[in-house]
Amino acid sequence: MKLIAYLSNGYPTLEESNARGKFFVEHGVDILEADFPGHDPYLDSEYLQRRIFAALKNESNYDVYMDALIKLQEEVPGVEYLVNIYEYTVREIGVDKFVNFMRKIKQNQVLLIGITDPAVRQELEAHGLYASSYVTRSMLPQELELAKAANGFVYMQGFGDESEYSKEYPTLKDCVTKVKEVIGTERPVYVGVGLHTFERIREVQQSGADGAFLGSIILRKEDAGEDMGEYLSKIREIANG
Repeated sequence: MKLIAYLSNGYPTLEESNARGKFFVEHGVDILEADFPGHDPYLDSEYLQRRIFAALKNESNYDVYMDALIKLQEEVPGVEYLVNIYEYTVREIGVDKFVNFMRKIKQNQVLLIGITDPAVRQELEAHGLYASSYVTRSMLPQELELAKAANGFVYMQGFGDESEYSKEYPTLKDCVTKVKEVIGTERPVYVGVGLHTFERIREVQQSGADGAFLGSIILRKEDAGEDMGEYLSKIREIANG
């Protein structure tokens, strides 16, 4: 199972987030979730929102963020990015400009956030990019329909309010199995949200998911001044099964 670590791009500075990215790759992370901090990160947790707003306060020019990611890729050859971006941020940057950036870094996977501007997805796909879809543990029919229609990976909610979990697909393994049945075997299913313990990461690994998103589980270690390297090594061990 692949490990996907949230870069927290630009926090507290772009230089420090690039150093964080190098550290992640050196300690077993497979993919960097390279985020463009949005001005209205309404779907992010309060914890991540504080980091996003701090990054934007220090640097609000998206050209600088793009340059920093290009630099990180030059310093860590072969690093794989999964670009996290809100629909409205794609509009702010400009679709053509964003597509050119993606081509420059030779990446095509976009974790596209939001469903208020479907034309953004259509335009990105028309340019050959792969935009993600999101499926909650409720396993709503419209979520599965979008997952089937989309061309990118599926972001599967890992954990949350159990009262909202699907009765038909009660376990994470049930959900992952159904999503793969819907979308086929060519596109990956990555699980995120609520992966706060080793036990939950192990459940993700045993569910048959192709990858696990690591966000606050490691960033809070950084905040506390704890050894992230040892922690990531343990997570890598779990991911390897």
